[in-house]
Amino acid sequence: MAPSTTRRHLLATIPFVTLGAGCMGSLPFRDEPASPRVGLGKISVFNSREAPTTADITVLRDGRSVYEQSHTLQGREGNSVDTVEVVESWMGQNVVYEITITARNPRVEATFSTSDAEQLVEDWGENECFQVHFDISSEEIPTAFGGMNTCQLSSPDSTGSGDRPTLRR
Repeated sequence: MAPSTTRRHLLATIPFVTLGAGCMGSLPFRDEPASPRVGLGKISVFNSREAPTTADITVLRDGRSVYEQSHTLQGREGNSVDTVEVVESWMGQNVVYEITITARNPRVEATFSTSDAEQLVEDWGENECFQVHFDISSEEIPTAFGGMNTCQLSSPDSTGSGDRPTLRR
């Protein structure tokens, strides 16, 4: 009786363990978040204010600071705005990025992350990276982003002809 009971008991528990192990991988409390589907390719900051301003740009890559710079941007003259573009060697990998722009006088701030882009885009198609644009105005910093065909640093303007940035306020 003991050998057959032990065998039955073992066989009865196998399907539960197998099903349980298969379901555990999809539970939200896993330690490893899913990797982003695209990397960060370029950051652009525009000053639409009439007065000059200083833009503090901070980028976290997988929670670690990789970029902290202040840039002075001239004020808008007619339809011309001063711009700073950031394209660095640490960009392009499919990891979590968080970009924070803080403009001074008056102080306004905006943050955009890989998670924001992933939530707003279902299918990145052939795009390998995304670019994000921050437009400093007097009361806010609207954010737009779009896909980039490639993350190669040699081609910073790699937005495809069909790509259109998505405006986010």
